[in-house]
Amino acid sequence: MGQPGFFPDIQPPELPPALRLAARRPPPGGSTLVLDAGGQNVVLVLGEDEGDARLIWAFIQQQLSGRKTVRM
Repeated sequence: MGQPGFFPDIQPPELPPALRLAARRPPPGGSTLVLDAGGQNVVLVLGEDEGDARLIWAFIQQQLSGRKTVRM
């Protein structure tokens, strides 16, 4: 059984390598990333603590689902 809120037959978009590296080995002072999430730029600020890149990416995808792109 999958995680709540996720459909087991739908694969999430590929995990960006920069996010994987930043979450696995965060530099002192943290890091700021600009990621392409389905054609939308997402600015992500990570602290110095390690994190699970898959959970971070799944959260980003969840927050973007159903939202319209805003061009500025």
